[in-house]
Amino acid sequence: MSNAYKLAAYKNIKHLKLFTKTMPGYFKGVMLALISCGLFVYVSTIVRTLSTSISEFEILLFRQLVFIMLLLPTIFRNVNTLRKPKHVQLHIIRIIGAFFALYLSFITLRELPLASAIAISFTSVLFVALLSPLFLSEKITVNRWATVIIGFIGVMLIIQPSFNGSKSIYFALGLFGALGAATTSICIKKIIKVESSTNLLVYQAVFIAIITIIPAVKNWVTPTFEQTTLLVTVGVISSLAQWIGVTAFKYGDANVIANVQYSNILYSLLFGYFLFQEIPNFTALAGCVLLIFSVCFSLLRKTN
Repeated sequence: MSNAYKLAAYKNIKHLKLFTKTMPGYFKGVMLALISCGLFVYVSTIVRTLSTSISEFEILLFRQLVFIMLLLPTIFRNVNTLRKPKHVQLHIIRIIGAFFALYLSFITLRELPLASAIAISFTSVLFVALLSPLFLSEKITVNRWATVIIGFIGVMLIIQPSFNGSKSIYFALGLFGALGAATTSICIKKIIKVESSTNLLVYQAVFIAIITIIPAVKNWVTPTFEQTTLLVTVGVISSLAQWIGVTAFKYGDANVIANVQYSNILYSLLFGYFLFQEIPNFTALAGCVLLIFSVCFSLLRKTN
């Protein structure tokens, strides 16, 4: 019985590998982006908890240090390659964009409701749609614009946002963070053609750590054991999510992968329901339908 089970498991794994190899590239990109988005939303819930007592710079520094530790074996194996970066200017722009995207998103997570903070991040999809024709020569068709707009309407129906005057500054900071994220996506799509995913991850991990170390030390709060565990968890899961997200850009157009980020709000609703017993109203459910349609629409158009 045991041998039969092992044989069945082996056959399933073999079929899965074969299915993965024959899977269209754009579909792989979408699937990887969906996984990355889910992991990032989970990290956001942890960051929101930590940021009430620990500075964003310290959280970000921990995140990057854990990432670097995980990458150490890869760094040692690729020292020669890492010493010869390609498109240095694009790397610099990407790292700056990533820093502001991360730091400002941590601030909005602290000051705004989780769903609202994530909703603001979706404006990066619009920024990517605007920038990709200019910098990537990707054609944005009417159907693609329809996908972006439908998805954004769905997000607004789910969130039903309302920002009072005291919170408007954080809305603006969230927009700047979304622009940083869009800039990073554009740069990754250009660099990934000539640079390995490993190099992209190492450069970002190291240089963002360097940027954050001084402000983190100035605002240092010694974390408790529980907080340290959460900080390490943020670093590990973020590292995995970032690697998966970068890999997704190998298979799909930047604006298509960016559009999949709308799925973040669905993950937020799931976390809210199962962890906090938050039940969405009818309007939010209607937004979910639009959101799912917007994500699937790009796949349907691609296959036709």
